[in-house]
Amino acid sequence: MNGASNGGRGRRIAPRRAGFTLIELLVVIAIIGVLIALLLPAVQAAREAARRAQCANNLKQLGIALHNYHDAVGSFPTSFWRNTKGYDNQGGPRNSGHSWISMTLPFMEQKPVYDAANFSISPNMPDNHTALMTPIKVLMCPSDPAPTFSNIARADTGVGWDFTNNRSLSSGPKLNYFGNIGDNHNDDQTYWPFQSLPIYRDNGYGEWNTETGVMCRQGGTVSIRDITDGTSNTFLCGESLFESCDWFTWPNPNGTTASTVCPINWKILTHNYDVNSRYDSFNWRVGFGFRSQHPGIVQFLFCDGRVAAIKESINRNTYRWLSTRAGGEAISADAY
Repeated sequence: MNGASNGGRGRRIAPRRAGFTLIELLVVIAIIGVLIALLLPAVQAAREAARRAQCANNLKQLGIALHNYHDAVGSFPTSFWRNTKGYDNQGGPRNSGHSWISMTLPFMEQKPVYDAANFSISPNMPDNHTALMTPIKVLMCPSDPAPTFSNIARADTGVGWDFTNNRSLSSGPKLNYFGNIGDNHNDDQTYWPFQSLPIYRDNGYGEWNTETGVMCRQGGTVSIRDITDGTSNTFLCGESLFESCDWFTWPNPNGTTASTVCPINWKILTHNYDVNSRYDSFNWRVGFGFRSQHPGIVQFLFCDGRVAAIKESINRNTYRWLSTRAGGEAISADAY
């Protein structure tokens, strides 16, 4: 009877588990997509802030090295500091020299590279291949996506040696920080893309004491006593982009300085080797300008050792005045 009684009881039915409908699943996926879309810009902004901070630190380290050089020598360095025998990028003979960065290497903890270089011959000669093809991290902005070694030939005295074919590689390691030669420019209007903007200082492109800035592209040197506009109002170095000019690489003495004659942050995106083009990387007249990949700004090292972000919206005259060491211009603190 008990068995019959038990058998007559109804069986317990487990409750059905609630699940997602297709619509609910699509809603959840959409919400996750929106959250990711909101998060990615914040992540990218945080990464750029870190890269910008690293770039500023690189400039500060370079400033310490340059001031230590000044203490030891009595002036800031110059490029083409010594005429040496070598070859140009077409394999022909030419007189060359070494860059201001090469002279500063012992002061930026790169003495082994300095000791390995042979300064009695050109940077692109075989004996200088190992030393002067060395990438140096403090000279590279992490925001610049360019490779450590460019596929675009470096003009003039690009370094590196092709031992198989016994010729210059016309290459060179990455560089993003350039000495300030002031607002110098000279050449005819054919190559000048900014027809509405006048060309300033038509007295030589920063060589043999014609430079209005602090570094000399070729020849003379500048001391702190020569910076009568004030070290806190004068650029010492600034950023540019490695691929924006065919001359840029740190061992090349003719590819380590820049001018404020070109508007700040003017980008060069064409690499067509057309010497008659105003807009490509072979046009050094505008290639030797200051620019960066930081949104809206370019970072500069001032002669007093501080680093500041200069907005690309800066007045063009103010921008030029910040590059001259003895122009006598009055620049207010809120002008940049």
